[in-house]
Amino acid sequence: MRRNFNCYRFKMGAPDGNHNSSIIDFYAGKSVFITGGTGFLGKVLIEKLLYSCKDIKNIYMLIREKRGVPAQERIKKMLDTVPFARLKERTQLLSKIVPIHGDLTSEYLGISPEDQETIYKEVSIVFHLAATIKFNEPLSVAMKVNVEGTREVMKLAQKMKNLKSFVYMSTAFSNTDNNNATVEEKMYPPPKSMEEVYQMIRDNDPNERFTPEDLDGRPNTYTFTKALAENYVVDNHGDMPTVIIRPSVVTAALRDPVPGWIDNWQGATPVLTLIAKGWVRTLYGDKSYNFEIIPVDYVVNLTVICGATCQKSEEVPVYHCCSSSCNPITLKQTSELYTEESCKIGFNELPFPGLMFSKSMWFLTLMTLLLQTIPAYIADLFLFIIGKQTSYVKVQNKLASYLDTIRYFTSHSWLMMTGRSRALYSSLNSEDRSLFPCDATFIDWKEYIPIYFRGVKKFLVDASEKSKKS
Repeated sequence: MRRNFNCYRFKMGAPDGNHNSSIIDFYAGKSVFITGGTGFLGKVLIEKLLYSCKDIKNIYMLIREKRGVPAQERIKKMLDTVPFARLKERTQLLSKIVPIHGDLTSEYLGISPEDQETIYKEVSIVFHLAATIKFNEPLSVAMKVNVEGTREVMKLAQKMKNLKSFVYMSTAFSNTDNNNATVEEKMYPPPKSMEEVYQMIRDNDPNERFTPEDLDGRPNTYTFTKALAENYVVDNHGDMPTVIIRPSVVTAALRDPVPGWIDNWQGATPVLTLIAKGWVRTLYGDKSYNFEIIPVDYVVNLTVICGATCQKSEEVPVYHCCSSSCNPITLKQTSELYTEESCKIGFNELPFPGLMFSKSMWFLTLMTLLLQTIPAYIADLFLFIIGKQTSYVKVQNKLASYLDTIRYFTSHSWLMMTGRSRALYSSLNSEDRSLFPCDATFIDWKEYIPIYFRGVKKFLVDASEKSKKS
């Protein structure tokens, strides 16, 4: 395992003092427009821009009413969450967040003509983060949000009078079909033409169930539509300075805004936590396969850098925020480090948590029965006898469905190349490298994975238990 502490040798930049940061200087006096601002990445991006780039003018944030909660109230609740804690005393910075009422699925995002005129005049940088990330979203829904929503954001951006950069957030898994063991920082052909995709939707059953073969080797509608959206961006960016970022599985923060901060049970977090509890002991895959994860603050830092360095070009540069090619960690190493930290505090519910890997379905079925299913029934029987509500069999049933959705990713191993993004990071001065670390080469996994676990424990598990009691 690679251990390199160079990223911690830089003197920590102080955003309130004198600085030599070209990144901070770029954002001074400029306004940004962001979609997906209430999501995991979006919150960290907004907080980072306000905290480190204090002279930024305004952050126009696309937001809609949700479940009857007005947009302004949603922003207020967001600002009361953990990642914004260090900004609470800086109300003048928080006041720079300006809500723009709208919806990604509407023409021109459903933004009023008055608000459109404001962003046309004021906005210089667009960060398009919003997407539906559900793996098994109906294809028509995924297309509406991930492709057509991107089209509407670009229509707005192309009318902005002072546009300096358009940053599109994709995923490193948009081109991980069966033919690509190595994914380069370049554009790949679209999996299908738009006409073919809409014909698929029209011709299919109402449930829109598609196999990987239907999706040109992609395992789900999320990765399929993100590949289509990338190509749409490249084909239609015109003279807009445009860049595409492809992060891998985004996990808890390494450093900013709070070490270990995470707010969702997505990606690798559910299965790692159940492994740590002792309820998952078998996994389809190979223990030596790369586990492609990246801390959320690394993704955000690269995003901020790309927004400041983007140049007008016929080519749309692609930057990966990944770890497998420069500082790999395997499935086995990750599960062991995560479980080891769990056992230190007695988080495990069953003794001796551990994980075995296999690509033999009959062997996995047998071992799952012996090590997971039968213990779950025994545990529920014990709970029933002592008069408590049973839960473990239900967890196992949900787990089986979840493992089916991620099996494609545990049964493959990729090298996500990062030469271009690492070169961009290296080109920055020392102040900017200190303020905006994004090169996974410098992550010490033995330090980070325990931070990841403690974040999950504090911000997800403990927070959920506290919420139930209140």
